[in-house]
Amino acid sequence: MITELQDLQAQLRELNIRLADVKKGEKQAYLADVQERVALYGISEDELLRAAGFRKSRKPRAPAKYYAPSSGRQWSGFGPRPKWLEGKNLDDYLIERAAKPWWPGEEA
Repeated sequence: MITELQDLQAQLRELNIRLADVKKGEKQAYLADVQERVALYGISEDELLRAAGFRKSRKPRAPAKYYAPSSGRQWSGFGPRPKWLEGKNLDDYLIERAAKPWWPGEEA
């Protein structure tokens, strides 16, 4: 004799099988659509991975603020002071940058 519980469990198994089949079919259709759009728009693998959140964009390096002409070493001013600058005056190694105009078309 089949109880109501056994009947419901059998129905649940059948529904889980149907659910997996439908999910698999929809997944294949969705992936085919994505593949078509990737080809249409010329999306690179890197762009796709970044958009999906699997890769993060790196921040550009900070420009060098200090420079040693004798060795060619540079330092951005962030982080601990490098050994080649220990005990030295930072102003002696400061890279002079031309001031940018604060408004387009005006001189600095």
